[in-house]
Amino acid sequence: MDWQVKPIAHTCAASGQELKIGDTVVCIVYKTAEGSIERRDVLKENAANFKTDGLLLGRWTREVKDRGEEEKAVRAQLLASREEFFLSLFDNPEDPTGDKALLKHILAMLLERKRIIRATGPAQNGLIPYQHSESKQIFMVPALDLQPSHIQQISQSLELLVG
Repeated sequence: MDWQVKPIAHTCAASGQELKIGDTVVCIVYKTAEGSIERRDVLKENAANFKTDGLLLGRWTREVKDRGEEEKAVRAQLLASREEFFLSLFDNPEDPTGDKALLKHILAMLLERKRIIRATGPAQNGLIPYQHSESKQIFMVPALDLQPSHIQQISQSLELLVG
């Protein structure tokens, strides 16, 4: 499965300012109380004060590129964005719906294939230990037997994240 990150929005979700080439933007993904998955792009200087109306799933930082070059820049940043999003899923253990567990598992499989993380042993107590190759940090990823219903459960997240 090959995923693509959606392009950055044209305006800052916090201030309404037009995003310009060179601006640093924080991409924030969260699940609303109604259960829908939302992504908001916020200028870095506004990100600390930006409040979501739901459960934060993850975030990553990107630079705004020329719209004509955006597609090429997106491809170049694709793997880094996936890695940053995976790491951010561990910032807050709250996961009442299980969406984070599914995203952790799917992104771990992808990042393992790209040799960004590697399994360091078999699953124990339902968790697989993965070591991040750069930081050497160990992340405990839920061991799941993925079913079509799982993909359907997080399909909105995947669509928002990867276009």
